[in-house]
Amino acid sequence: MANRRLNLSKEGKDLLESIAVSLDIERVNAIKLSLAKGLASDNQDQIDTSSTPKWLIPDGIIKDKEFLMFKHLVIHKAGTVLNEDDIQKRMLFYIEKGIRVIHQDLKNKNSLDDSRFVIL
Repeated sequence: MANRRLNLSKEGKDLLESIAVSLDIERVNAIKLSLAKGLASDNQDQIDTSSTPKWLIPDGIIKDKEFLMFKHLVIHKAGTVLNEDDIQKRMLFYIEKGIRVIHQDLKNKNSLDDSRFVIL
């Protein structure tokens, strides 16, 4: 079990790159962190994901036990039974959402704060 290919918006990809650089982590870990942060966020703002060109998140980045955990968190957050396509769409939504939440947290930190503590 693993994620399928997902198309991240151009804005999301640019923000993801800046997050990876700010936190000094690999892009794969930034994606997982964004998914977790998106799931944890209660922010109900709409996200514009229409910017192009889209960036392809390869399949298999989130796999095995991690995928199973995120899958069940997505289902729990939805509060209803979801098919595989809906789970993948919601994962992409939460990744996009988490990227923006982390970016906003990093943008609002003061110069003395450690970026890694700010996103907690």
